[in-house]
Amino acid sequence: MKFFRKIRQNLLTQNKPAFVAGRFSKYLLYAIGEIILVVIGILIALNINNRNTINKERALEQDYLIRLSAEIEEEVAYYNTQKLNFENQNKSITRMLERWKLNTRTIMDTTQFFNDFFAGNGLNPWFKEPVIWTQLVQSGELSLIHDPELIEGLYRHYAEVNLMVENFKEYPTQTTNEARKLMAITFISEDFLTKAGSERPSIPSSETLTYILENQNKYKELFVRVAIIARIHSGIMNKLSKSATEVLHLLEKRITTQ
Repeated sequence: MKFFRKIRQNLLTQNKPAFVAGRFSKYLLYAIGEIILVVIGILIALNINNRNTINKERALEQDYLIRLSAEIEEEVAYYNTQKLNFENQNKSITRMLERWKLNTRTIMDTTQFFNDFFAGNGLNPWFKEPVIWTQLVQSGELSLIHDPELIEGLYRHYAEVNLMVENFKEYPTQTTNEARKLMAITFISEDFLTKAGSERPSIPSSETLTYILENQNKYKELFVRVAIIARIHSGIMNKLSKSATEVLHLLEKRITTQ
């Protein structure tokens, strides 16, 4: 600013003979010089302010990207665990169905029998609300992320997740409700399901075992449905894990290039 002010003063000194005839013209030139200095000052201040704003937004973007990356990394591990759980559930029910095909009441391993039997109890809800993604969308701060490919990948991934969640609310939930109702009827004569911790016996009573063996046809159709749903959801978890991994690669790329 001192540099521009000095130039203005030199102009006044150099043009003094030309402005002797009118003090008004001299003051006008002075005023114009002041206005120019003020405008230049404002422009410099705006430029500094814009740079500060851009730097703050970039820092906030990086913070969101790092938090998103951590959350989706947890998603990948979670989906892989759920995939394994569904696979094990399918295997347990398959063992139970194969055992029933033998049409025998001789059970060599009662503990294994009941572990497999309880696998037919339906499926637990697997969806976990994505906290950081939800915060970004609801707060309107998704605009802080300037990578179109990443935004598209995030929307595509969570749209796939939401679709699977909606599908789970229908047939799998209906089947689970039916399975748990049947379980409640199975154990109505004892309090095995109502006890917890050390109060619960390691396995149900022999009477319950006999009841299951004598009424296995009541369970077969429902267990087949649960096994099929478990197998399908194992594939769904694998698909969501791959989708999340793709988004994670995009996030890591965006973080490292800043």
